[in-house]
Amino acid sequence: MNYYLLHELFTIKAQSHLLLYSKIKEKKGWVVMVQIVKTHPKSFYGGVLFIAALLLSNFFIQKMEVTGQVPPILVLATVLDVMIILPVVLFLFVLRRKATLSLLAPLWLLGAGFVHWIVPAYAKEHLQYMNVSIILVEAGFILLELFLLVIFIKNLKTWRNNFKASKHTIPHLLSRISIANQQTFGGYPKLERLIGVIATDVSAIRYVFFPHLDDKLAGEHTFSYHKNSEYFGVFLMFVHAMLIEIIAVHVMLMQYSHTIAWIATLLDFYALVFLIADYQAIRKSPVVIQNNHLHFQKGLRFHMTVPLEKVADVRRYEGEALPGERDSFTLMLAGLEKVPPQFEIRLSEAVEGYRVFGFKRKVMKIFLTVDEPERFLQTLIEARPVSKKDI
Repeated sequence: MNYYLLHELFTIKAQSHLLLYSKIKEKKGWVVMVQIVKTHPKSFYGGVLFIAALLLSNFFIQKMEVTGQVPPILVLATVLDVMIILPVVLFLFVLRRKATLSLLAPLWLLGAGFVHWIVPAYAKEHLQYMNVSIILVEAGFILLELFLLVIFIKNLKTWRNNFKASKHTIPHLLSRISIANQQTFGGYPKLERLIGVIATDVSAIRYVFFPHLDDKLAGEHTFSYHKNSEYFGVFLMFVHAMLIEIIAVHVMLMQYSHTIAWIATLLDFYALVFLIADYQAIRKSPVVIQNNHLHFQKGLRFHMTVPLEKVADVRRYEGEALPGERDSFTLMLAGLEKVPPQFEIRLSEAVEGYRVFGFKRKVMKIFLTVDEPERFLQTLIEARPVSKKDI
């Protein structure tokens, strides 16, 4: 689960349980948790019970003061429980997946807010080291981004030339940025990876504050997938809820820690910008069949380019529920009701796609729904002939 997913969970559930279920189930974290409940029930429930016991015990000791006045050693123990032991148990026994910074950062932020809430006012002076640590971590990230920005500026001319050169062969913004990064920083894989992380932030800012730089793709070989969906209504609900949440969370956290409150507000604002940019990217990035390639970009969440010769099979999807396969990519938008995709595309070999912040993923199957399914199918058949018995 990422920070954006946690926001959906806590702010939207009172408005529409069905909407929340449809939205969250698309997320990888939810799919992972559904699989965990089915395949590892003992470790899952054991981990959940341990985390609940850990939080409750610290709540009673700190907030309720059931053991009397809280000494400094218990404050330190609470910080260790919430900031270290809880994440370890969560990832090893509940989620059963590798911890990543994109997951740990919001988890630590929530943990810091919880600690500030339960620790008595007279003992908060013992939390100064934690506040300083948070500020140092934030400063470290800012310095890292400044360092990468300096490197990027030094190579800006080369990068810009590579970016412009790919315009005629790569229609989508994120894919063009990835190609330019590879061509410019390909000799330094770690640097390319870090630049890829910043590319998502830059794309979000570009889509929201400079929308005129990217025209909406159109033509007989482009196929939108958002017009006939219910996602616009979902999008408006999320924006409305997040605007309310930004104010409410800031006011609530300000009572306990100004530092935590402003950090949470900045993250909330970033999540809002990301949400708006994601919808802008959805509008401006239809499915494109061009130059013997099939191009996909699902908002800011995922993008990939598939050579048509690697398309082994194209068929109409006949199942009722979408299978949660790890090597698949789903180009569908959440709505009030859960609906199956229109088509299933199987590849002859795995093709690499890119998730948020440049994380890579191998794809063998593509499930998608477009606004003009018959025209899409006919165009794809003409671009790469397939057997009619597979349709």
